[in-house]
Amino acid sequence: MRALLTHTRTRVPRRAAVLVASVVLAGTAAAVGQASADTSAAPRAGDFAAQARAAGLSAAQARVLQDSVDAQLALEGGTQTAANEITLPGGVDLLVPLPGESKARDLDAPATRNTGTLAPPADCGSYTFCAYSGEGFTGVVKRQMRCSDTPLSIGWSGNGSWSNNQSSGTRARMYGSGGNLIYTTPGAYSEDRSGSWTPVFKVDAC
Repeated sequence: MRALLTHTRTRVPRRAAVLVASVVLAGTAAAVGQASADTSAAPRAGDFAAQARAAGLSAAQARVLQDSVDAQLALEGGTQTAANEITLPGGVDLLVPLPGESKARDLDAPATRNTGTLAPPADCGSYTFCAYSGEGFTGVVKRQMRCSDTPLSIGWSGNGSWSNNQSSGTRARMYGSGGNLIYTTPGAYSEDRSGSWTPVFKVDAC
C-alpha cells in the first residue's frame, strides 16, 4: 500500500511576515552598501589618469604610460595601484618611468633628489632592496620593502643596477635559475650601479 504524504501549512501572522521581510531587506541593503564601499575603495582607471595629469603628463603621455604599465602587467602579473605602479606578490612593487624620463619615481612620495656619491636613490626608501632594469638606477625598478618568503623575481638580461637600502648590515643574496647562490651583496647600505642581471634569476632581499 502506498503511503500518502500529507503537508501541513503553517500560517504566519501578518505582523511577523512584515518583520521578516524588513529584516531581509535590511540585510540586502547592508550587503549592497558593503559592496559599494569595497568597490569605491579600489583604485579606478580615472584615478590613475588624474594622477598622471597631476604629475604633469599630457593626455597622450598618460596613454603612453598606461601602455607601458599594461605591458608590465602582461609580463609580471600583479595589480596596478598607481599611474606607474604595480603591486606584486611577496611585498614587491614595480615602478615604471614616466614618458621622457629615465628614472622611475614614486608619484605618492615627496620629490627628493639623490646628491650623494654613495646614497640610496630617491625611489629606494629605508628597509628596501631595489633592483633596476637599467644601469645607474634607471628603467623599471622592483622594490621589496620587507623580508618575505617569496624572493624577488628578476627576469631581465643585460646590465642593470641595484640598491641595498635594507637595515644596516643586511645582505641580499642573488640566485641563478637552478637555485645556486651567485652573489651576496655587502651589508647595507651597498649598491652596484652597473652589473649584469643575465645570470640572476631571483634575489632574496634579506
